[in-house]
Amino acid sequence: MFCKIVSLSIFLSLAHSQDEDAITKLQNAVLVLQHRVSVTEAQLEKTQTRLTQADVKLQQAEMNAAALKTQLAKEGKEIQRLKNSYTNNSGTTFVHWGRTSCPGTPSTTLVYSGAVGGTHYTSQGGAADYVCLPPNPQWNKYGQGGTSSGMYGTEYQDLDNLFGTKNAAKFLDNDVVCAVCHVASRSSQIMIPARRECQPGWTKEYEGYLMTSYESQGGKKLFTCVDENPEVARGSFEDKNGALMYRVIAQCGSLQCPNYVQGRELTCVVCTK
Repeated sequence: MFCKIVSLSIFLSLAHSQDEDAITKLQNAVLVLQHRVSVTEAQLEKTQTRLTQADVKLQQAEMNAAALKTQLAKEGKEIQRLKNSYTNNSGTTFVHWGRTSCPGTPSTTLVYSGAVGGTHYTSQGGAADYVCLPPNPQWNKYGQGGTSSGMYGTEYQDLDNLFGTKNAAKFLDNDVVCAVCHVASRSSQIMIPARRECQPGWTKEYEGYLMTSYESQGGKKLFTCVDENPEVARGSFEDKNGALMYRVIAQCGSLQCPNYVQGRELTCVVCTK
């Protein structure tokens, strides 16, 4: 009986010892877990801090983007203002010879219309150019006497059915009209002789025929591009001469033929850009 009691006591002692070991292991495991939790919490806190910093940076970036957008809008308005100012203060003018209206090209408006004037066809002096005279002159001092140079109206001369057989008599000895036109969106203009189309990138205002004074007459005039569908001043058929306009034909020799052809009337085109 004593031996049984001793054996039971030893068994209980061993069991208690094993329980203590198990408890110790569990406690150590808990400590390890607690450490891991602490480390994880620390990492989470760092991550949260980084996220907060990133959120602050993102908000700052959004504010900067909004400020840049506002600045860009202001600069866009300023660019548009400068463009409008440039457009309003730029452009070019040209004379639409032979017509009292301007071509229907974009941004082209009529400044005034009138009649073509120039130096008398027999004059050895005076001006070499035709001018577009307005219908309502404004005078300053006048009647002063002395030597002067005359301004005459301009008449169509021998056109040889240039504007069609039905219109030949309509134009002969009638006065030439004109229109001064302004182009707001283009700043350069040229007249190209012997062409009906403009160079690439240029706007065609009108085409016509090259005209000037007769080569054997005293009054020399500049070559002028008269619209292919001209008008005349109403009630102007009186054959008073004055400044005159004749067609211009190609003369082979020093002028290369081909491509030019002897006796053909030269065309012209007025272009803007």
